[in-house]
Amino acid sequence: MAAHVPLPPGLPQLLKAGTKYFSGLQESLFSHITACRALAMCLRTSYGPLGHNKLVITHLGKALCTAHAGTILRELELENPVARMLGAASQAQEEETGDGANAVVLLAGALLDNAEKLLRAGLPVAAVRDGYDAACKEAVRLLPGLACHVLADLRDPAGVAGALRAAVGSKLFGYQDFLAELVARCCVAALSPEGTFEPNNVRLCKVPGGGVTDSCLLEGMVFCTEVESQVHQAHEARIAVYCCPFGLARSETKCMVLFQGAAEMRAYGDAEEALLGRRVRAIAEEGASVVVVGGRVDPLALQYADQLGLMVVRLSSRLELQCLCRAVGAVPLASLVPPPPGAIGHCQRVYLSEIGSTAVVVFRQDGGACPVATILLRGATHELLCSLEEAVTDGLNTYKALVSDRRLLPGAGAAEMALAVRLATLGTYLPSLEQYGILEFAQALKTLPAALAENAGLPVNETMAALEALHQLGTATAGLAGRHSAGTRDTDGQTRTCLRGKGLPPAGTPPPPRAGTLTPLPPRAQTPTSPPLLAGTRSQDLDPPPAC
Repeated sequence: MAAHVPLPPGLPQLLKAGTKYFSGLQESLFSHITACRALAMCLRTSYGPLGHNKLVITHLGKALCTAHAGTILRELELENPVARMLGAASQAQEEETGDGANAVVLLAGALLDNAEKLLRAGLPVAAVRDGYDAACKEAVRLLPGLACHVLADLRDPAGVAGALRAAVGSKLFGYQDFLAELVARCCVAALSPEGTFEPNNVRLCKVPGGGVTDSCLLEGMVFCTEVESQVHQAHEARIAVYCCPFGLARSETKCMVLFQGAAEMRAYGDAEEALLGRRVRAIAEEGASVVVVGGRVDPLALQYADQLGLMVVRLSSRLELQCLCRAVGAVPLASLVPPPPGAIGHCQRVYLSEIGSTAVVVFRQDGGACPVATILLRGATHELLCSLEEAVTDGLNTYKALVSDRRLLPGAGAAEMALAVRLATLGTYLPSLEQYGILEFAQALKTLPAALAENAGLPVNETMAALEALHQLGTATAGLAGRHSAGTRDTDGQTRTCLRGKGLPPAGTPPPPRAGTLTPLPPRAQTPTSPPLLAGTRSQDLDPPPAC
C-alpha cells in the first residue's frame, strides 16, 4: 500500500485536491495571458474568407455552425475577467466598423503572448507597456500614409460595392460580389439627403427557401405575417398605426356588472357594439384604408372593418411598428381614436403575398422617397440565413464607417505587414528598453497575415518570408494570393486580396479585388539590378518597388 503523503501546511491544506492557486502578481498575470491566448487560438482558424466553420452548442442546446467571430464570442461562456474584456472589445469593434472582430482577438492574443516572453526574460512591466504604447502611436501615425484608395462618391453603387466586398466576403465567401452589390444599392437608397446613414433604416427579412441569389432589395418594408381582414391589398393607401389592440379597451382587474333585468343587459351589449362601430367608422371616414395595430384584434371590430373595406394588419413587435412609421410617415397612436390628418401615413402599394411557403405583407414605395429599405434574404437552411444576416449587417456597419472616413487600406495582410516592417525598423534603432516592446509589437502584427496564409492552405514560412521581402523592397500593397499561385502577389501595382483554395478557379483566373485595393500606387523607376528570387515567389512578384 502506498504511503500517504501529507500536504504542506498553509493554503494547500485548505483547498480541494487538484486546485490551482497563484501567488504573486506575476503568476496571476501569466494566468490571464494564458486565458487570452486560449481564446485567440479558438478563433484563429476562423479568420479570413477561407476560415473554418465551428460547431457551437449554445446554453439552450441549439447547434450553430458558423465562422463569424462575433457569434462565437456571444455564445462562449468566458470566466476569466481579462478574456471577458477582450471579448467585449471585439464585439465593440464589430458594432463600430462592421468588421475586425476576429482581428482584435488575434492581435491582442499575440501581444500578450509576446509580452509574456519579455516578462519571463526579466523585462519590467513598465518597459513593455511603454514599448507597446510607443508602437501603437507610431502605427496610428503611419496608417494614413498606407491608404491606397479614397471612395469618391457615397452614392455610387459600383464604388461602394468594391469597398464593401471585403467585409461581406469574409463572412460568406463565394457570394461576395452579389451581396456587396445588393448591400451597396440598399445603403445608397437609405442614405439621407444630408449625407447621414443609420443602419437601423435598413431592415432584414429572412424567408426560408430559394437560393442566395434570389435575395432582393425592396424600397419599403416586408413583414412575415398575414392580413387579419378579408381585404388583402390597397393601392395609394393611407395608413393609420395604433400601438393598442384593435377593439375596446378592457380593464386589467376583474369587475362585476349588476343588471336589474334583461333590458339593461341588452342595452349594455348594444351600447358597446355601437361605440366600437362608431370608432371604426370614424377611422374610415378620415380616409384611412389600412389599419396597423400592435395588439390583439377584436372579432367584432374586424367585422366592422370588413364591412367598411379596411385592411387590418397586426404586428407584434414594437420595433417593427416604429420602422413602419418611419417608412410611411405615420404617427403611432396610443388609443383607438380617429387619426388626426398629420398622423396618417402614405404608401403606394400594400398587399399580401407568398414567398415560397411563407406569407408576407409588403409595404412598397416604388419610385417614391422612402427612408427605410428592406433586404429580402433567401436561403435553403436556417444556418445559411443567419450567415447571410451576419454578412449583410457587417456590410451596413462598414458603410456607416465609410460615411465618416472614406479612406481604404490594402487588404490580404498588406497593411499589417507594412506596419510590422516599419515598426521593426524603428525598434532596431531605438536605444532604450522600449525597443523590445516595439519589436514584439511588430511581430504580433505578422500573426494576422500568417493566420490568413494558414487558413488558405499556403506554406506559412515561405509565404511570410516572401511577403516581408516585398515590403522591405518598398511594395506597400503586396498581400496574399491564392494557393495555386505564388505565395504573394502584386501584379501591376494592384494587390490581389481574395484568397483562392480548393474547388475554386484555377491559377490562371485572377481573383477579384477586395476593399481597399482599388487604386494602385505609382511605380518607381526601375533599378539596373533585380533582386534574387525568394522561395514561394515568381519573377513578376518582385517588380520594382513603388514610390513612397
